[in-house]
Amino acid sequence: MRFALLFLSLLSFSAFAQVYKWVDENGNTHFGTQPPPGEQQQVEIRESSPGAMGSERRYSGSESEIIRRSRALEMQNREKEYENARQRYRSAVSEVGGNQSDRPDYICTGAKDRLRSAEERWQNQKRQGYTQSEKQYHEQRIKDLERHRDNICR
Repeated sequence: MRFALLFLSLLSFSAFAQVYKWVDENGNTHFGTQPPPGEQQQVEIRESSPGAMGSERRYSGSESEIIRRSRALEMQNREKEYENARQRYRSAVSEVGGNQSDRPDYICTGAKDRLRSAEERWQNQKRQGYTQSEKQYHEQRIKDLERHRDNICR
């Protein structure tokens, strides 16, 4: 813990250090923390965000243009796929619904069969004897199946 605190304090001191800039006799520019003998020009260090330099800004701008075009193409492809799927769906629906009068109505036939079966079971139960609760069950079951048949077979 003490080592981490000492390390952080040393880092903070280097952040406050001054930076000096000078040009030597040969025209080379130098930077340092110590001023050269005889010359002292302090350089201000500004905080900057990533991509703040001019050349980087141009590059990121062209990159965003590429991304924008890519997204536009991706959106066009999705719209085409969506339209193709809609056309396939429409053709499948028309194919299924077009010949409905030619085919037997299996749902209605099934509802009628279930009702007939429930009525037969109730008749068999009457022959064997039944309790009041069994009578209520069968009569209610027959009413429900009749209602279902009437809704399905219009």
